[in-house]
Amino acid sequence: ISLIISCFTIIGWCPPEDDAVSPTFIRGVLDFRIFIKNFIEFPVFGVKHKNMADDLKPCVFHPKDDKHCPIFTLDYIVNQAENDSNERDLMLQYGGVISIKLDWDCNLDRNIKICKPAYSFARLDVPYREKPFSVGFNFRYASTWKHERDQFRTLTKAYGLRFIIATSGKAGKFDFIRLSLNIGSLVGIFGLATFFCDIIILHLSKKADIYRMHMVEKIHVKNPYENQQQASNNSSEQNDGIHSNTNSNVKTELEYETPRNGIISMEKVVVSRLNSPTVSTLS
Repeated sequence: ISLIISCFTIIGWCPPEDDAVSPTFIRGVLDFRIFIKNFIEFPVFGVKHKNMADDLKPCVFHPKDDKHCPIFTLDYIVNQAENDSNERDLMLQYGGVISIKLDWDCNLDRNIKICKPAYSFARLDVPYREKPFSVGFNFRYASTWKHERDQFRTLTKAYGLRFIIATSGKAGKFDFIRLSLNIGSLVGIFGLATFFCDIIILHLSKKADIYRMHMVEKIHVKNPYENQQQASNNSSEQNDGIHSNTNSNVKTELEYETPRNGIISMEKVVVSRLNSPTVSTLS
């Protein structure tokens, strides 16, 4: 039996790093408190603000009792970022990455001191149950010194929680000019500009009658029954006129009849014509 032993040389600090050593869980770390300072500016309105009160007193954030306090316990942040208790314990042992977001929504028509941010927390690293290649969060730092002309180094691999703070916000203020432009755009989109112009000209203009005369066309619509009745009345009047003319002609002939003694007796004669009646008197 032959035994082959291979070896290699490492140029570096001794002893080499041993990844098999598990980090130590620190008790009582959940009671640590974190003070978040945040400053914002809205350059369009020339407003600057912060998330701290001018007379800030010792407090601890609570979602109902004290939701404007900027001091948070680590226990509250971890519970908001991760719901699984096993994952929380692993985060406290091997580290993790948590996002803290501050969202501002300010109404500048009111006092700026009333505007406070809304806080939200989320976990960014991959959960341990998914068995990622690199778990948690850690970093290394070294400290070196000399002793009796020999150089020494202490390398520390630290596990912990990393917080990434993101800020977003918006602010608004009433502007009459912008409101007028928006209303004008809305009226133009729905085609109401012509309608409102007509109302103003017809009811508020001094020359509304002239505009109405050129704009409005009057149409007289008659009932078909009335048209038929009027035609019947016209026909009846025409027949009465013809009958009256015939009687008048007969009467005239009788009155102008020559008597036997050869003397013509002239009497009053009424001559009527259709549609143009005239009266003449003979004596």
